[in-house]
Amino acid sequence: MIQQVCAAVCTVFSLAYSGYYLTQLTRHFTRRWRQACPLGSAAGSAPPLAPSLVEEEAEEEQRSTKPPPAVPPQPELAEPVAIKIMSLQEEMSEELAVNEILVLRDNRNPNIVTYLDSYLVDAELWLAMEFMDGGTLFDVLRAVYLEEGQIGAVCRECLQGLHFLHCRQVIHRDIKSGNVLLGMDGAVKLADFGLCAQLSPERSKRSSSVGTPSWMAPEVVRGEAYGPKVDIWSLGIMGLEMVEGEAPYQREARLRVFELIERNGPPKLQNPRQHSALLRDFLRCCLQADQDRRWSAQELLQHPFVTSGEPASSLAALITSAKQAQD
Repeated sequence: MIQQVCAAVCTVFSLAYSGYYLTQLTRHFTRRWRQACPLGSAAGSAPPLAPSLVEEEAEEEQRSTKPPPAVPPQPELAEPVAIKIMSLQEEMSEELAVNEILVLRDNRNPNIVTYLDSYLVDAELWLAMEFMDGGTLFDVLRAVYLEEGQIGAVCRECLQGLHFLHCRQVIHRDIKSGNVLLGMDGAVKLADFGLCAQLSPERSKRSSSVGTPSWMAPEVVRGEAYGPKVDIWSLGIMGLEMVEGEAPYQREARLRVFELIERNGPPKLQNPRQHSALLRDFLRCCLQADQDRRWSAQELLQHPFVTSGEPASSLAALITSAKQAQD
């Protein structure tokens, strides 16, 4: 029954690319759904038993007593939430799902999408998160053109989220426009933590080749040990994406992308003279092939391109225009 109701109100996207985000449900539905099967319980459990004789007598006693004074009904809020649906049948899916829940639950920040709750439904894990009504940055880039001040604003908001994560030894590992959510008020938040990694003193580096090919840092492609600065490279690729409309090599096959990243080094702007020196230098600082020379999130927050960016609220009109163009 739950899945039938959800099918009527949810638009489910591919987990690998959009993370099933932006499906809108009301708090009323969430409350009913929570009663159905919270995380850790088995979905499809036996129906409730019929009331016992003791329960019937208790109900009769309650009916015979004087009811308490009436309390005015409280208005029911209808704040929308977003649902991410994750299959638990694939290899490693349970570990990835638990990893994402823990990172979102323990790392709350204004530039990270807010985790609300989790539910087990048959062989699926449903993650409830705040609903970002502006869609993804990917959607906006397909509809409108961003000015440099707006690109600076998006980079600043993302860097604030990344600096927070990196200080807590968390690597996102899949920064791209499809994993940046927007609000109609101009809010910018990082989302989709399915590939994130939690570092520790015992394991201060990772070497798994994970992420989306066109946005992957050279050290990830080569299978070398890496740290949080892989997110900075991906942010630089996203910067190119905001300027050019798509990421370098985005139309190429996976293995071909790896070959081009390894052979060509840091990608360049197609027409660099059409853009400011500040933008070009910001991208250069992000897209250093040597991760030791690549700037950190904290350093980039002080870069003039970022500090001169427009306020996040200025993105509201842009997002509205993108919505209108998509309709």
